[in-house]
Amino acid sequence: MSIQVARKIALAYWGFSKTAKSRASSGTEIDIIKGNDMPDEVPATGFEEKFGSLVRGSWGDYTGHVGSYGRISFETLLDFAINVKTKEEHVGESNMEEVRKWTTNLMNNNPNYFVARTVYKNQKMELLINTKP
Repeated sequence: MSIQVARKIALAYWGFSKTAKSRASSGTEIDIIKGNDMPDEVPATGFEEKFGSLVRGSWGDYTGHVGSYGRISFETLLDFAINVKTKEEHVGESNMEEVRKWTTNLMNNNPNYFVARTVYKNQKMELLINTKP
């Protein structure tokens, strides 16, 4: 059931659906990815642990008004990753691959987290979704 909720959240966030239906317009593919509900062999430590804490603490700021579900774009997650790596005046560096790795670990450790992915007008869009309001 949560996969259907995640799909509806993504459709509404990206503006593909104006009502609470579970289908996008013709030609729009949305993939909902779920972790395996099993923690990775190596628990999150260091920057990844700080990243996870920042995400968990930020859901209130990234909650939709309908259904109160959380959704954070990967561009924002990249900002979070840079933020946790920044020390004093030295701006940290990160990239989308690192964010995807850390987000996969978050999904694997939380049954309410999903990732929605689509390509629209040649632009890849990704969204981390929390289906627990």
